[in-house]
Amino acid sequence: MVWKLEDPQGNEAAKVRFDVVPYFGSVNLDLGCGPSKVWPNFTGIDNGADVELFGVVMKPDVVVKTCERLPMYADGGVDCIFSSHLLEHVVDYKAALAEWWRLIKLDGHLCLYLPHRDLYPNIGQPGGNPDHKHDFLPQDIVDAMGEIASDWDCVVNETRDQLREYSFFLVFKKVGGVCCGESWKQPKPQKTAAVVRPGAYGDALWGGSLCAELKAQGYHVTFYTGPVGRQVMHSDPNIDRLIVMPNGLLDDEEMILYFLWESRKYSRFHNLIGAAEGRLLPHPNEISYYWPQHIRHAEMNFNYLERLHTLADLPHKFVQQFHPTAQEKEWAIKQRETLFPGRLVVICPCGSGGPKTWPHTQRMMDLLAERGVYSVVMGEIRQEITPHDKYGVVLGKELNIRAAMALAQTADAVIGTETGILNSVASMPMRKVVFLSHSSAENLTKHWVNTKAVEPAGIKCHPCHRLHRAFEFCTKDSVTGWAACQAAAHPELVLDAIADVITPAVIEKVA
Repeated sequence: MVWKLEDPQGNEAAKVRFDVVPYFGSVNLDLGCGPSKVWPNFTGIDNGADVELFGVVMKPDVVVKTCERLPMYADGGVDCIFSSHLLEHVVDYKAALAEWWRLIKLDGHLCLYLPHRDLYPNIGQPGGNPDHKHDFLPQDIVDAMGEIASDWDCVVNETRDQLREYSFFLVFKKVGGVCCGESWKQPKPQKTAAVVRPGAYGDALWGGSLCAELKAQGYHVTFYTGPVGRQVMHSDPNIDRLIVMPNGLLDDEEMILYFLWESRKYSRFHNLIGAAEGRLLPHPNEISYYWPQHIRHAEMNFNYLERLHTLADLPHKFVQQFHPTAQEKEWAIKQRETLFPGRLVVICPCGSGGPKTWPHTQRMMDLLAERGVYSVVMGEIRQEITPHDKYGVVLGKELNIRAAMALAQTADAVIGTETGILNSVASMPMRKVVFLSHSSAENLTKHWVNTKAVEPAGIKCHPCHRLHRAFEFCTKDSVTGWAACQAAAHPELVLDAIADVITPAVIEKVA
C-alpha cells in the first residue's frame, strides 16, 4: 500500500492534470470536480455530496443530482471527459461509463483517474473512504468498457504509485468501427524527442525544421504547439504526435512546471518558446524593444532558424515547408489548372499588424495582367483592391490557411510581406520575393530557396527588429500612408525580380 494517512488529502486531480493536456478539445467536462477543476477551461460538474460528507466547500459550474445521467448533453458532443476519484462512489459504474461514453465525440477521449485497489485502503479497511462502493484494478475498467462499447482504444494505462500517488490513470479514445484496442501495450520507441514551438503560422513552421532533422536522426517526434500552429502542422510527416496547448491556459509559472514535467518523458526535449521572440524580436513589453536601433541590430541580427537549431543542438540543415494532405494537394493542382491556366503569381500583401502592409498590390496586379500573367491575392487585405476581368483574382481570407498554402505551392512565384504563406514555401523551388519589415535578410531569408529579399535602402529604422502592434514606432511613407519599408518595395522592382519566371508568358502573348 502506498497511501498514508499523514499525507495531504484531497485534490487528487492535481496529481495528473498535466497529463490531461494532450486530450483537450473545445468542449471538456470534469465530472465530480469537487472544489477544484482539473483545468479552468473544463466545465465542472458535481452533485455537491462532499459538502455534507466532508464539509468541502465547492461551486461547480453545473450542479446535478448524479453524474450517472447527463441528459443536458447530446450524443457525441464532448471532446474530453475527465473524472478523478468518482467512479468508485457509483453503484452502477458500468451504466455511468456507458453514459459518459455516449457523450464523447469521434476522436475524443475519456480520462479516468481512480484509486488503485492494491495501493489504497479497500472497503472496510482502516483509512478507507466510507462512501466507496468498489475497489478497482485497471483491468476492471477495461473489462467494463468492453461490455458497454466496441469503438474504443485504450491509449494510456498507467499505475501511479510515485509522489504520493496511489491511483491508476486510463485514457480511452473513441475510434470509428469495432476496435476495443489497447495501443498502450505497443512497444515504446527507443529514441524520443519533443519540440515546443507555439505561436503563429511561421513560428510553427520554423519548429517543423527541427522536427524534420530529428525525424531524419531516427527519433519519434512530438510537437507541442498552439491552436494556430495545429492548423498548419497536423499533417507534417515528420511529426508523430501533435499536442495542442490552448491559448492562455498556463501562466508563466505553470508553463515552467508543465514543461519540466513533460521533459522527463523524452530522450531529447527542446523548449523553444521565446527562442526568437523576445531575444531577436522583442515585444513592446520588453525593454530591448526600446534600445537604440543600432544596438538592437548588433544584438539581434541573427538567423531565426539557425538560432532554433543551435539551441536544440542540431545541425544547420533547414527544411521549412507546409505539408498539405494528398486531397489538399490534388485540390490545389485542379484549381491551378482550371482558374490559372498560364503563369501564376501569388500575392500576400499583409502580415500580422498594420506595419506589414504592402501598398502596391493593385499596381502589381495591373502590371502582371498587362503581361498576361495571372495573380491571386490571398490572406488579410487592408486596402480596396479591384480584381482584373481575366488575370487578377482577389480571394483574401475566402480560403482557409491550409488551402491558401496548398495553392501557393502551385505558383510560379510567391510575393509578399513576412507572412505565414511565404514561410510555408521557404524551402520550395518557386521564385519568392519578400518585402522585409522588422526582419533583415540575415534574420529571415538567409536559407530560403530561390528567394529575393527586398531590404529598403535609405530607411534608417530598417531592420527595426521589433514586433510592432501599431505605428507608434514605425516610420510611415508620406505618399501611401503605410510603413516606409513596405512602400519602398516598388512593383517595378518586384517585377524585375521575377522577370525570368514570367518571361515565357510574355513571349507567348507577343507571339
